[in-house]
Amino acid sequence: MFRWFAERAARREAAEKIYDSIVAQSRNPVFYVRCGVPDTLSGRFDMLVIHMFIVMQNLKLGANEGRLLGKEIIEAFVREMDSMVRDLGISDVYVGQEVRKIADLFYRQLVVYTNAVEQKNKLALADAIWKSFQSGDESANVAADELCTYIFQSIKNVGEMPLNLLLQGHLNFPEVYALKQAG
Repeated sequence: MFRWFAERAARREAAEKIYDSIVAQSRNPVFYVRCGVPDTLSGRFDMLVIHMFIVMQNLKLGANEGRLLGKEIIEAFVREMDSMVRDLGISDVYVGQEVRKIADLFYRQLVVYTNAVEQKNKLALADAIWKSFQSGDESANVAADELCTYIFQSIKNVGEMPLNLLLQGHLNFPEVYALKQAG
């Protein structure tokens, strides 16, 4: 029994480290300056979803340990969304409702991105990225093709990492400096 708690605590610690890496990567200024991602609550959320998706794509290949770590990362995401909603001044009575809306949006995007990636359909993925950013800001001129290429490269990079490193909370995203500017 004690071993189960120790394993869960280690997995939760790894998940927090991975989630922090996901957040840091999703806030990389290159996405906002060069790729036209709107530096808004919605734009930042879309970038967070993209990076969560990249990690989840790889964790589902990691059998039970990957699934358990993925669950912990999603729990870290939900805790962060709960905190964000509260910081925005949403009444305690409505926090759960708002977090469920955010989670629903998150899962819907994961399904759309997953379908496109599993079909290796870059056009469908780029279209999904474009629509996601447009729903938050109709004037957004996001370099969706560049983000699509970045997603496929990121999935490859993270997938090439030994699972034991990922399970310890290490994450390797590709460099983003080469991304082309939105135009």
